[in-house]
Amino acid sequence: MMTQTLQACLLATICLVSLPGCLRSPLIWQRVTLNQPLTAANVSFIVDGTTGMPEVVEKLGAPDQMVRAGEAVVAQYHFYNGKYFRVDYGWGLRFLIPFYSPDLVLGGGGLATDVFQVTYNKHWVVRDHAFAFHSHLSEFRLWPFNE
Repeated sequence: MMTQTLQACLLATICLVSLPGCLRSPLIWQRVTLNQPLTAANVSFIVDGTTGMPEVVEKLGAPDQMVRAGEAVVAQYHFYNGKYFRVDYGWGLRFLIPFYSPDLVLGGGGLATDVFQVTYNKHWVVRDHAFAFHSHLSEFRLWPFNE
């Protein structure tokens, strides 16, 4: 008796655990963010002409990219923001026609890169710093075609 109950519980657990992998929702929103986004508050300690590279690296971490520009060095911190939206209009048909479920998918989204850039002089002191925001390029769009 106990063995049958244990087997039934085990079978039910396996079925319930595997069920989410078999079914998906007709609406899917996905968002991916790589690297910690920087804000003006995060970089408020930087004073042009005063702050050195060791202090910037200590508070913000190592830059993603460093490029020499004449006697200056440009350090860049990248952070990525991606969004995707998808609607499957054929999702409900899988219950009416179990052996054939058409995918009628409409989706859209984008990936954008935001950059914080610091320029150092030849003595490794901050010459200037600025943000370049492109996050508006990664917005959710219900209609995937351009207007």
